[in-house]
Amino acid sequence: MRHAVLVLAVLWAGCGSDAAVNRPSAIRPELRDALEAEIAAIRADPASSVGFGEKAYTPYEPNVARRLITVPGEDITARLQEEIEGSGDRVYRLALLHVLGRRGDERVDRALLGALEDPSLRATAAYLLGRAGFKPYAARPRDEAALRAALRRHLDDDGTFDDPFYRQSFRVGDFALGAYIRLTGPKRFTFADRTVGDDVGYELPRFGDQREDLLAQAQRTG
Repeated sequence: MRHAVLVLAVLWAGCGSDAAVNRPSAIRPELRDALEAEIAAIRADPASSVGFGEKAYTPYEPNVARRLITVPGEDITARLQEEIEGSGDRVYRLALLHVLGRRGDERVDRALLGALEDPSLRATAAYLLGRAGFKPYAARPRDEAALRAALRRHLDDDGTFDDPFYRQSFRVGDFALGAYIRLTGPKRFTFADRTVGDDVGYELPRFGDQREDLLAQAQRTG
């Protein structure tokens, strides 16, 4: 624990790049300890650290990481990203990704785009890219055109995502499709002469016999 806190202190003193470089940490030592304690709790039991939301449009609910979600600062996002990239535990990485995706700083999308290129994280990263700005996911500055372009590259991913929290399997590309529709605008997509549901991209992706039609529509959008 002591080593983890020292690592976090170094990161918060001036981590990564951009505005964070050489920026002194404004986070009190006791808050650093609390944030590290949340990380440790997730690491100890990652499968239980993400529960089910009360609404269908919030299927995932991180239940340990209150401060990791709400305390502002790109340095905290960098700390989460470091844990995700440095761990070999798939469930732990996914649990932390759900925490990271709730945050509101600009670095979040950059981290999620990196995770999108990792096949083991792709489904969840895609889902989280589509969620920003709709309760309880924080809004953040973002380049939606770049996000849509990144998601388009994975619409045809037929790999299987075994969700460790729901213990169900999904098509990886369906998460990318849901997020792409959400960022493009659901009203631009139709099925059987009706626009798609308002919660597409928020709920778990269950496209059924709509999938091929929606994929074709997505491929035609700019």
